[in-house]
Amino acid sequence: MKKHLHPLLKNKKVGLLLPLFSMRSARDWGIGDITSMRGWLDILNTAGLTILNILPINEIQPGGNCPYTALSGFAIDPVYLDPEAAEELAQAPEARDFLASQDFKSRLEQLRAADTIPYDEIRALKHEVLWKIYAAFRSAHILRGTPQGRAFSAFCEKNAYWLDDYALFRRLKDNSRWISWRHWAPELSGRSPDALERVRAENAVQIDFFRYMQWLLQRQWAAARLRAKELGISLYGDLPFMVNRESADVWARQAEFDLSASIGAPPDPLTPEGQHWGMPACRWEEAEKNGFEWWRLKLKRAEELYDIYRVDHMVGFFRTWIVPENKEIKPHFDIEGEKEQEDRGRRFLKTLTASSSMLAIGEDLGLIPTYVRKVLAETGVPGHKVLRWEKYWKRKTKDYIDTAAYPSVSLATTSTHDTQPLAVWWDKAGPAERKLFWKMVTVKEGSLPGADKPPVFTKALSPILKKLINSGSRVVILPFPDLFGLKVRINTHNTVGPQNWSFRPDTPLEEFRGRHGALLDKLAGWIREAQ
Repeated sequence: MKKHLHPLLKNKKVGLLLPLFSMRSARDWGIGDITSMRGWLDILNTAGLTILNILPINEIQPGGNCPYTALSGFAIDPVYLDPEAAEELAQAPEARDFLASQDFKSRLEQLRAADTIPYDEIRALKHEVLWKIYAAFRSAHILRGTPQGRAFSAFCEKNAYWLDDYALFRRLKDNSRWISWRHWAPELSGRSPDALERVRAENAVQIDFFRYMQWLLQRQWAAARLRAKELGISLYGDLPFMVNRESADVWARQAEFDLSASIGAPPDPLTPEGQHWGMPACRWEEAEKNGFEWWRLKLKRAEELYDIYRVDHMVGFFRTWIVPENKEIKPHFDIEGEKEQEDRGRRFLKTLTASSSMLAIGEDLGLIPTYVRKVLAETGVPGHKVLRWEKYWKRKTKDYIDTAAYPSVSLATTSTHDTQPLAVWWDKAGPAERKLFWKMVTVKEGSLPGADKPPVFTKALSPILKKLINSGSRVVILPFPDLFGLKVRINTHNTVGPQNWSFRPDTPLEEFRGRHGALLDKLAGWIREAQ
């Protein structure tokens, strides 16, 4: 029986991978924010792009910068708020005075001048302003039960299924100076109802602050999403495979996580020693007892934000690589037997696709068992086609597969947020590999014009991008660095450091069309030709 084709796959859609933190504007605070995103949507529209791929936006723990190890699977990071766009700012004189102060302006200038994104400092400055705005709002509206106060209460009630645990967890973390929740008093780590109720009563004002920031985020996001809809642009988000050990989700759902082990990836040619991600392992038997409730609720939340979502580490739902804390136990897959692995992944993927109207896209890269792509095809979920990895591997010459042969239900791209940019790969590939790749790019109606002499990368880039856009895939994503032939990375997998998750274009959105209008027009033309 043929799987029903998702409406977003009925026509080709070409999008841009530009993380939210990268969306530079002249008025941001050193990191892209939701107001900046609205401006970048207009730039995408100029170029004929109809998808904006933003990577995860979940709240990150202090001292971290990786959005794949968040402290909540539901909460948006307040670092993406635009305090100056908050409607309540007009009623918060202390906040306005602070924004006008020399202290604020000096700190803001330092954040904007930083070489990387200083997440903690930006978040601290925004929290300082937002607390002043919240305090004024609480006094004027929450305590008086005005229409605005009731709207806030309605948001809290609607989102209580995740917001209550998250806001309480955040306050408890602050109270405990961010020590592990496993070291809290037993009645708090063990979630005694009486103890939690006491904390809620004693910390109501502070707990509501975290709720308020999520309400403000939701309102700013709704305005940006409305603009995207007006322009016919789909927002493409990301559902990370797991959350941080120190997350509200793990604390609230302790039975569903194994804290005696971490997840990772088995050895492969890129990482012969394997990968150890430090995030807790999932107890899949427990997760299945409630029909993958955590994931279904995450999808419910995601539908308020996105039109398309990426299922991170797709193979992990079929079989998860476990790294026990006990060094006497060797790393291993959590489930043995290909049939058992295939069946579990199928049950999970069917649950996801039945639980949401969003288009799911499976991240199926790396050493992937054949049954993963079999199940993706069964369920109508597109997998990835990364240009440099699509080859006839069993042939002696290992020719590259012509992009025209890519299946329609797939996502084609030049690279991912974790890989080398195309420009770096081109330099390192070597003459023979470049020649083989260029042969695929230039093949047309049986002829090979220029196939024997690959040009320098700056001359090769446009033909490569055109070839990708004209692929058989209904979804094409152009990573920002590859669109401009940059050598900068968004992230280097299996590493940590401030250089990761800090990519920022050198041109703010206000100047972007003036500087890059010719390329945007050219891109729009390529996309029209490919329809």
